[in-house]
Amino acid sequence: MKTAGKYVFSREHGYNASKSTKRRARRRETTPRPEHLALDLSDRARVIGTLLDFRRNNPLVASICRLRETDVVGQGIIPQVNSGSNDLDDELEGLWSEYSRNPELSGSMNMRDLQRSLASMPLIFGDGGLLLTKEGKVQMVEGDRIGTLEGQGFFNRENPKKVNPGAKRIIDGIELNSHNRAIAYHIGTREDGFLRDIRRIKSENFLFHFKRIRPTQIRGIPELAPVADDLQDLDEYDEIEMISAKISATLSAVIKREGAMDFELADQEDEEERLQYFEPGQFQYLEPNEDVSVISGNGRPNVSAIDYVTYRLRKIGSSLGIPVEFLLQTIGETSFSASQGMILLYQATIESEQRELIKVMDRLWRWKVATWIASRKIKIDDNLDPFSLRWQPPGFRWVNRQAQVQSDATYLGLGAISLDDISATFGHDATTSLERKAKNIQEAKRIAEAYGIDDWQMLFNPFPTTAQANLMELMARDDGSAEVDDSTD
Repeated sequence: MKTAGKYVFSREHGYNASKSTKRRARRRETTPRPEHLALDLSDRARVIGTLLDFRRNNPLVASICRLRETDVVGQGIIPQVNSGSNDLDDELEGLWSEYSRNPELSGSMNMRDLQRSLASMPLIFGDGGLLLTKEGKVQMVEGDRIGTLEGQGFFNRENPKKVNPGAKRIIDGIELNSHNRAIAYHIGTREDGFLRDIRRIKSENFLFHFKRIRPTQIRGIPELAPVADDLQDLDEYDEIEMISAKISATLSAVIKREGAMDFELADQEDEEERLQYFEPGQFQYLEPNEDVSVISGNGRPNVSAIDYVTYRLRKIGSSLGIPVEFLLQTIGETSFSASQGMILLYQATIESEQRELIKVMDRLWRWKVATWIASRKIKIDDNLDPFSLRWQPPGFRWVNRQAQVQSDATYLGLGAISLDDISATFGHDATTSLERKAKNIQEAKRIAEAYGIDDWQMLFNPFPTTAQANLMELMARDDGSAEVDDSTD
């Protein structure tokens, strides 16, 4: 009757995900909670502290952050202006290049360092941004510096349905209007783990950078937060395996006998040490009623540990879009086709991260151009648009360099890509490539003339070259005085 009652009187669930069991009760929410309640300021500080410790001491997290910074930014994401005037484009790009040498208020970072810090910031802090100062420079602000003092928030933490009367609508350090739009950020300094000297910064003076999980999200969530337990488990598992391997590599012994207290007293009175260390080729005799037990770690090192750790690493990498071969630097151990597939998957992740970073850089560009216009460093005509530009991120290199060169040449001839796209894989733009090539040609001509070489091109290509062409087309370029046979021998 009890079993039948479950089917007769129980409410049916349309999806198994809504069912709650004793095991899953703590993971099944009755009502959806927003991120600022699921991860409030105190929990956020605790998570960031844990991840910062991983960043310093966990080699896997250090590898993840290095890959994010190196592959997303490379030599830097540079602007290519398309204002409608070549002179204005060159002037704006020159001002940006000069500004990029020292854009940060402390003077410790250039534009590339700034972009690298922004790219890896969501991994640890979840969010952050750039504070725009009156000096025309920016200040890096990590996510743990955004917040309010206890009791100043809009929501009552003990009872989220209630609000603090007369308080501004401030949620986790972000002041919002009635349309859920940020109008100000409350930013302070971290000293001894506490947030101090909090200032109210208007939203137009702060470039906020975070990734959304849902449209109405207010604060970003650290990307490494979902895999923090996995990282901790792997760290502990590795430590346990290392201890077991060390025990297995040594020979330890314990002496057992009746009357252990008498044995200890006798050992203290005896001038010669009793059996404590094993020496090679040495025999020692035990006393009556004494026995020796050897301590050893059987089955160590664990041969299946590598496969298990690799599986856990794949879980961590999949949440971040990084194949495990990139985390362990083992991409060469697979086949060429598999390596190409892994690179394509990883390339999609990098391009997505670059698009997120370009959003912030585009807002920074508009701010700097507006500053230059206000200070009359540049003059703008009505028919020109100084804010029109494209950002050139670093290109993604292939495994097969020869195939890459051939495909680049084909796409360049079709117009599918530009010389800037090709030059980006080497960390510079098309203008730099052409200028370097022109300088090399001028230097080759000078050297050829100095050493009596008739053709300066021999310095670039001293070996004979071959080419395929239609002989009839070549002869048609002549004056046609000679008759030509149809053969192309």
